[in-house]
Amino acid sequence: MPKLRIGLVGCGFHADAHVAGLLGTRETIDVTAVCDIDQGRAEQRASELDTPNVFTDYEQMLATANIDAVLLCLPHLIHAPATIAAARAGKHVLVEKPIATTLEDADAMITSAEAADVTFMVAHNQRFLPAHQRIKQLLDDGSIGSVECARADHNQDFRPPEGHWILDASAAGGGAFIGYGVHRIDLLRWYVGEVAEIAHFQRGRNERFGGESTSVTILKFESGAIGEITINWVVRDPPWMDMIYLYGEKGSIHNIGGLHVVGESGSTQVETPVRDPFTLQLEHFAESVMNRTEPLTNGRDARRTLEVCLAGYRSAETGRVIRLG
Repeated sequence: MPKLRIGLVGCGFHADAHVAGLLGTRETIDVTAVCDIDQGRAEQRASELDTPNVFTDYEQMLATANIDAVLLCLPHLIHAPATIAAARAGKHVLVEKPIATTLEDADAMITSAEAADVTFMVAHNQRFLPAHQRIKQLLDDGSIGSVECARADHNQDFRPPEGHWILDASAAGGGAFIGYGVHRIDLLRWYVGEVAEIAHFQRGRNERFGGESTSVTILKFESGAIGEITINWVVRDPPWMDMIYLYGEKGSIHNIGGLHVVGESGSTQVETPVRDPFTLQLEHFAESVMNRTEPLTNGRDARRTLEVCLAGYRSAETGRVIRLG
């Protein structure tokens, strides 16, 4: 089977994990070009990925490079124009999350990909963590019955490089909630279903960030289940980074100190394989392109995650519970 030829666009620190994933998928993916406005940074990534083709303008790369697809690791604000340009050039697209910063941009990206008949996938990589996939399997198997209450928190002492675009709320579309909360929203949508109502509270009193550094979100799902998401980017020595706790009719699932299923007979630890989610995500993207199948984290699904996130921001601005749909 021929390899999928990918061009990497955006070579900053947000590309680190993707580069590791690309190096782990060399049997199915060939990185044939890299692009960054900083030529030195692009050349460094080209060296890591063993490709001689370096660009500082993605439009030029799209027009001249020998690529089938692009992996976009760009500021959130640029996701839309870069995706639309790639689709119009006939290239398949894997773009970092969130899909965009507005629903209008997300719709334009989806429409462009569909018009060009190219695969469009958003890098909600946490769905590809083996432990998270095992949780989904346990839920689908009815291990704890229907979910009644769900919690998904994130704690981190996040220190991006000084002057990085993610510190600029206009480039990022906000702060910690759109920067990482979309991961938690996406997982809970996957596990519990669509969100019906949202109440969101946030604080931004840390000089590091242009947007909010902490947030707490209350969700009500269409199923009637309720949920909570706490995002904190200024925690020193957190007891955990990403915590998931799902309470069901017959038991619960949590990932504190390993993956556990708790029922009437007690707690059972569930073993999961150790594999890099970025590698698995890229393999899924390549398979979707080659087999012409819909990716798990396709554009329309990622739009729904963004819709919940933006509704949260409206809740914080208005002090009201926002109803979706």
